[in-house]
Formats: sequence, C-alpha cells, structure tokens
Amino acid sequence: MIKFFRKIRQNLLSEGKTGKYLKYAIGEIILVVFGILIALQINNWNEQRKIENKGKDYIQEIYKELKIEKSNIDLILNSLSNQYNGTEHVLSFFESENKQLKDTVQFTKNFWSTTRLFIVDRDLNTFDKLKSSGESILLKNDSLSNLLDRFYKNFDIRILNFKEFPIQVRMDLRRKSFPIGSMKDFKYENESSKLTHPYIKEYLNNSEVYELLLSILKTCQYNTLFFEELSEEALQVINYMEEKYPDLKLK
Repeated sequence: MIKFFRKIRQNLLSEGKTGKYLKYAIGEIILVVFGILIALQINNWNEQRKIENKGKDYIQEIYKELKIEKSNIDLILNSLSNQYNGTEHVLSFFESENKQLKDTVQFTKNFWSTTRLFIVDRDLNTFDKLKSSGESILLKNDSLSNLLDRFYKNFDIRILNFKEFPIQVRMDLRRKSFPIGSMKDFKYENESSKLTHPYIKEYLNNSEVYELLLSILKTCQYNTLFFEELSEEALQVINYMEEKYPDLKLK
C-alpha cells in the first residue's frame, strides 16, 4: 500500500503536476490521520468493553457475597432465637415457687444455651476493596454503591455493638454459673452428682445469676430486632440487584 502511494506521488512529480501533488499529499495526510483516529476509537471501544466486563464481574461477585451475608445474618438470628428460648425456659424455673426440676439434663442444656458465645463478624469483601481503592465507579451505578455502602456500615455497627455488652454479660454468667455454665458433657455432670437438687435450688435463688439472665434476654431481643432490620436491608439490596441485572439470577 505504501509503495502504491509513493508511486502515485513520483508520477505526479515527474509529470510536473505540483498542484495536484500537494492536493494528493494533503489528502494522504488526512487519510492517515483519519485512520489513526479510527484505530484510537477502536482501541477506546475495546478498553471500554474491558472496563464494562470488569464492572459486570464485580457486580456478580458482590451479588454472591451479599447473598452469603444474608445467610450469615439469618444464622445469627437463628442463634439468637435459640438463646432467647433457652433463657426463657431457665428463667421460668428461677421465677417458680418450688424451684424443682424434673429433668436436670434438659435444664442444663437450656442453661448452656444462655451462655453460648457466637461470633458475629464479616470478611473483607469485593465492595470493601473497590471502595478502598476508589474503583467503586466501575460499578457505574451510584444507587447501588450507596445501598451497599449503607448496608455494610450498618452491619459493622451491629458487629461492634454485639462485641461489647452482649458478649461480656454472657462471660459474666459463665463465671457465676460453675459447674453448670462451663460443663462440656451434660451426662457426666449429671451422673457425677454435681447437679444435685439442693445445689440447683440454691442456684435458682442466686439473684446475680437471675439479673444476668434477664440481661441476656434483653440483649437477645435488642439484637434480634437489629439483625432483622439488617436482614431486610440485605434483601432489599439483593432485590434491587436482581431487578437491575436480571442475568444475576441465571448464573
């Protein structure tokens, strides 16, 4: 192609057609510039497509992680529900008149559930990384970014709150409840007569333990409310993503 253009230029010069040569040279320059512009545009399109595909991949990962977070929150709610029910069962004996137990093993199992420590935490995820690197713009969806930012901020607040008073009160109850609160084998404890009726009756009159149980009941109520709100918020973001990106449900 270059040889072809060079031959045309040489013919024009040899024929003394300077005017035509200049016009041709200008046309050739314009053609080359136009070609360069097209090449740059194609390159820009390719780069833009790569960015868009990268953004789609991030959205897919965020969606998967969000559904995992929703499942984890529901597990927390289930744990809180079990702890609440166990605490209510134990409190019913503290508040009874005769302080009599027919099944010490069952009572101890329920009591153990009141002191259970379950970890509430979350891992660094795709949105966290995008946000810290300033690349959340790749999502090209300010509404989604705002929803995710609000959800994870609320999640972190719930985690921080849960790590303070709720865990401490459970640890205090464990220290006050030996051997009941720290036993590892219910059957062994019962057979070794550590959980005798006189011991249990005395234990059921312990006002400090009773107050700690009430505190655990309250923290279960509060945290259940907070995590139910968080679960609903996660569901709202998931529904928004499924509505905005229908292909997410197909993968």
